[in-house]
Amino acid sequence: MAGDVLKLSVVSVKQVGMDCVEITSSEGPVFFVRTSYLQSVSPHALGEGAVFDEPEAEDILRAGEAFVIEKKCEGLLARCEQCRAGLERKMLQKGFSKEPLSLALDYLEERKFLSDERFASSWLRIHAVSKCQGRSRLTSELLRRGISRSITTAAVEEFFAEHDEEAMCRKAVEKATRAGRTGDKLMKYLLDSGFSYRMIQNSLQ
Repeated sequence: MAGDVLKLSVVSVKQVGMDCVEITSSEGPVFFVRTSYLQSVSPHALGEGAVFDEPEAEDILRAGEAFVIEKKCEGLLARCEQCRAGLERKMLQKGFSKEPLSLALDYLEERKFLSDERFASSWLRIHAVSKCQGRSRLTSELLRRGISRSITTAAVEEFFAEHDEEAMCRKAVEKATRAGRTGDKLMKYLLDSGFSYRMIQNSLQ
């Protein structure tokens, strides 16, 4: 109802990790809080019988939501590398709020569970060789996924220090030719794949 004041009454608190507690409240179900997510409430204030009004109640509930987000992100990261922007998009689509989402992603980054650098390197290894794409296309693809310009540049440079772009261009020419592309269509395909005009000309000789 309009005008209702948010209140959180703690029934019990159980320590379940170094900085994680299980809270049972009289207002709702049991939930978990990582105390490092708390911004205004002291962890020592979380005790049996404690009653919190706004904004302290909001702070505790925000920390609880951040913990839920953290665990969902950990599940996705256990399957494959993810980038921050990608996780942010997925969690927002699930209806989570931006502030607790930012807290959870910061925590995962600080502990190296989440790394845009690792994601960029992994994505290049998996994607670039099979797709036979050049420097400019790979750069634009990583930027489109929300990877910063500096991380993208470093990852692409590292990738091409280990892979011959001209060899990849020749492979792309062979692949496109087998698919029936010739003339202007072949040139457009190779340019769209991210290879420079000069590199394409050399590969076509």
